[in-house]
Amino acid sequence: YGVQDPYDPQENLVGGARYLSDLIEMFGSDIRLAVAAYNAGENNVLKYGYQVPPFPETQEYVSRVLAYYNRF
Repeated sequence: YGVQDPYDPQENLVGGARYLSDLIEMFGSDIRLAVAAYNAGENNVLKYGYQVPPFPETQEYVSRVLAYYNRF
């Protein structure tokens, strides 16, 4: 995703945004699944049948991110 220095905030944000964009496309604009894949990896979302994986960390992450997302 073009990140040479992961400690450079600008590079890190641009790379993360590119990755998230690809995940949104991969999961048919399903933001919930894209966010789950960002946290747990796309293979885990696929493994669990296009559902948020049953990992407590991922489920909490998805809930928190979507709560922030839905505020705007």
